[in-house]
Amino acid sequence: MSSSINFPKGDFRGHDRQFIWHQEPDAELTEVGPGKPCGEYLRRYWMPVAMTDQIGDLPYRIRILGEDLLLFRETKGQLGLVHLNCAHRNMSLEFGIIEEGGIRCSYHGWKYSTDGTVLERPCEPPGSKLKEGTCIGAYPVVEYKGLAFAYMGPKDTIPPFPVYDIFDEEGDEMIPFLIESPCNWLQVMENAWDPFHTVYLHTKSVRTQFIDAFAELPKIEYFDRAYGGFYTNTRRVDDIIWLRIHDQMLPSFTQNGGHFPLPEESRYFTRCGLSRWITPVDDTHTMVIAWRHFRDGDDPRGLTNRDDVGYGKTDFYGQSSDRSYEERQRDPGDYDAWVSQGPVNIHKREHTGVTDRGVSMVRRKLRKLIRKVKKGENVPQVSDVFSGVIPTYGGDTMLRIPVQPDRDDDALIKEVALKVGEIYMAHDKYFGQERNVKLKAALQDYEKSWS
Repeated sequence: MSSSINFPKGDFRGHDRQFIWHQEPDAELTEVGPGKPCGEYLRRYWMPVAMTDQIGDLPYRIRILGEDLLLFRETKGQLGLVHLNCAHRNMSLEFGIIEEGGIRCSYHGWKYSTDGTVLERPCEPPGSKLKEGTCIGAYPVVEYKGLAFAYMGPKDTIPPFPVYDIFDEEGDEMIPFLIESPCNWLQVMENAWDPFHTVYLHTKSVRTQFIDAFAELPKIEYFDRAYGGFYTNTRRVDDIIWLRIHDQMLPSFTQNGGHFPLPEESRYFTRCGLSRWITPVDDTHTMVIAWRHFRDGDDPRGLTNRDDVGYGKTDFYGQSSDRSYEERQRDPGDYDAWVSQGPVNIHKREHTGVTDRGVSMVRRKLRKLIRKVKKGENVPQVSDVFSGVIPTYGGDTMLRIPVQPDRDDDALIKEVALKVGEIYMAHDKYFGQERNVKLKAALQDYEKSWS
């Protein structure tokens, strides 16, 4: 009896390349704990640590930047963020008693204020000196529109709390959400610096998850600033040149265009659909904490849903593990892209190319700033440039500029993108409705110059 074996043919190099999968992560960019270079850099900024809906009448245990912490609201309403354990005998304050002005340990009654100061130590005799100089670690907290923000760096370098213009726009309903991911902060954050993934992951790979126009390969122009900057993500759709403008504020704040726009008519300086921070929990866990923006006219096809936005969820596709494994395999989203890179992505395994320019750029920026902190230098803050409300650019502009018979269209699209970026920045000196009116008028005038 004879049998035949169909032996596979090809250049099989698995054994030769085993070593690639045993490289170490890029510790400089990925380790976020206390004393780590990246962790010390991240601690120089305000970042959201929770939705305030999570904070009830009991202490709320959280982990941020590798530190186990306790978030609580004392009975007069002020938020406190303190280290988890009592300074006396290390009982966890998650079992503490919330009172006016602070929290009391259940073990021996030591009471702490929201800044970590020991207020009372009832089991000690009146003459005890133990209280003097004793405290627990605490961080300042700002409560703002449903989110709790903390600053976890040195107390002598606390920057002003950054208030962006988008935080207070007439007719804009902002709903917070928080979603956890079991992976390092960097691979979640970098997704926003990678505009080309939209073409394939969200459109061509399986199906259109947002709109068909995303299948068109965009032209990207970066507008660099010390604190980050923005980029224009530009496509042609028939007679419309569509610019999606993305804010990129270091270390992890981003804003994008609308989620479900229709590039069918002129639109001028419409605002972002998402304001998002990436907050590291530790080296292998991350939180996306964000506001979804809802405005009249932003959703012409009725694809958004306020009720789907909140703790562990949002109303656009592929941001969490809310689907079965098989569903995620058949139609993957952003969550699957960044989580499947592993708990901490190994950069030495990558083969980055031209379309990874944004990712390479942000890694270089972060590395430079991390090293500044390591040398004891200050890092740039957006408040260094803007002393009051901070202008942002995220959103969409759509200009009716037909193909010009005597012009290369790629060169034309680039020219338009650079000019629109220039127009945006020229209006930084204006605020609120005045900025909106003037900027839209300037964009309309520029569009007319092509007719």
